[in-house]
Amino acid sequence: MTNQDGRERDAKSRQVSEEADEMEFGRSPLPEELVEKIMSMLPFPAIIKARVLSKGWYAKFEQNEELGQSAFQRMVLQRSSSWEPFCPAFLKKDTSELIAYNRTSNSWRKMLSLAYLPGDFVRQDIIVEGSLICGTVVPESSARTLDHNLYVTNVLTKAYRVLPLRPNMTYVGCKHLLHRGADGYIVVVFSLDPHLMESGQYTFDAQVYNSKIHAWRTTKVTIENDFYLSPQCSAYLKDTLYIMSRHALGVLTSGQIGMLALNVEDMTWERCTLSFPSLNRPCTSVTLVLCGGQILVVLSLDVEPRPPWMNLCDEPYQFRIVYSNTQQSLVLMKVNLKTRQLSIVTQGPPEALCTGAVHNNPVTDGTYIYFGAKSSSSVVAYNVEKDEWSKIPSLCRAAGISRGFQWSAFPFRPGLNSFLQV
Repeated sequence: MTNQDGRERDAKSRQVSEEADEMEFGRSPLPEELVEKIMSMLPFPAIIKARVLSKGWYAKFEQNEELGQSAFQRMVLQRSSSWEPFCPAFLKKDTSELIAYNRTSNSWRKMLSLAYLPGDFVRQDIIVEGSLICGTVVPESSARTLDHNLYVTNVLTKAYRVLPLRPNMTYVGCKHLLHRGADGYIVVVFSLDPHLMESGQYTFDAQVYNSKIHAWRTTKVTIENDFYLSPQCSAYLKDTLYIMSRHALGVLTSGQIGMLALNVEDMTWERCTLSFPSLNRPCTSVTLVLCGGQILVVLSLDVEPRPPWMNLCDEPYQFRIVYSNTQQSLVLMKVNLKTRQLSIVTQGPPEALCTGAVHNNPVTDGTYIYFGAKSSSSVVAYNVEKDEWSKIPSLCRAAGISRGFQWSAFPFRPGLNSFLQV
C-alpha cells in the first residue's frame, strides 16, 4: 500500500468517525432541551467531561462574543454558584495539570489540564480567580525579558486572550487578577517607574486592565521600599485592593504596620497605618486573606531563638529559616478599616496538629484558611467561623509530588465566573 493510499484511508476513516459523531449527537432519544437541563445539573468537575461526548457538546462550552451565552450556559450559571470551591489547588510543572483538594471527599484530585494553551503561554507564576487564570506570554524568539505581555484564559470554555500592551511594559513582577461582578474581571500590574526613584521610596505605575472596555488605566503610586506588591500580601474588597507592608519584618513585635489601599474604580490610593497589640515574638511574614467577607492579617511568628542583631530579612539568614510549626506560632488578626485597628482573632495551631511545616503564604476558600509547606506533610486548616483547627491529607501521595515541590497554592472556585468571556 502506497503512502497516498494510506492517507486516503485515514481521511475516509476520520470522515466516517465525524459523521457518526454528529449522527450520535443528533439522534438522542430525549429532546435536546431536556438533555441540556439534565447535564447542567452536574457538579464540577463532572460537568466538563461532557465536552468529550461529541463535537456538539464540546461546542456548547465555547464562547461566542456575537451570540453571547447559550441557553445551556445560562442553565449552568444558575447552578454554578452552588459548586464547592477547591482549595488548596496547585499546578504541576511537568504536566500542567491542576490538582486540588476536595473537602467533601477529603482527598486530592486532578481537576483539569492547561495543555490546550499555546506553547509560549507560561503556566508557572500564574494567578487564579474563579475559572480565570492570568499568566505571562514569553515567545520563544523573544530576546528581551522585561516586556512580556499577559494572557487570561477561562479553563471551562478554554478561551484565552492576550491583553493589550500596557502603558508601562517594564518587567511584571507582581500581578493581581480580581473578580468584577458576573461579567467582568480586572488585572492590576505594578510596574516600577525607573525615572522616579528616591532614597527609601519607589514610584510605581499602578496599571489596571478592565475587561469590559479592554483597556488599561494608570496612576502613580509612591510607597516605601518595604512593600511587597504580591497577591500573597493582598486582599480585594469592595473595589479596593489592600496590600500590606513588610516594615521591620523579623524584629517587629508591637506597634504599627503600613497598608496600601488602591481603588480600582476611581484610580485613587492612600497609605494608612494599622495599630496592633503586643506580640511575644517577632514575626517572619505578614499575609492578608479575605475570609467570610472580612479581611484578616495572618502573622507567622519567629519559632527559633536567634541573636538579637540578626534580622530575618537579611541574607543569608532568610534562607535558613526553619518552617517548623510550634504551638501558637500563627496569629490571625481582624482588620477594622474604620478605626484602623488590628484585633487578635486566634493563635495556634494546637500542638497536636504540629505534624509538619507551616509556610508563610496561607490560602483560603472563604471558610477555611490552609497552611502547608512540604508535599509529605499534612496541611493545617483553620475554620474562621467555628474557630476550629484541623488538618487535611498531604499532597504527595495523591499527586505523585515529592521532589521540587513548592507551596504556591491558590483557591480554585470554578463557579465564581463559569462562562465569563475573556
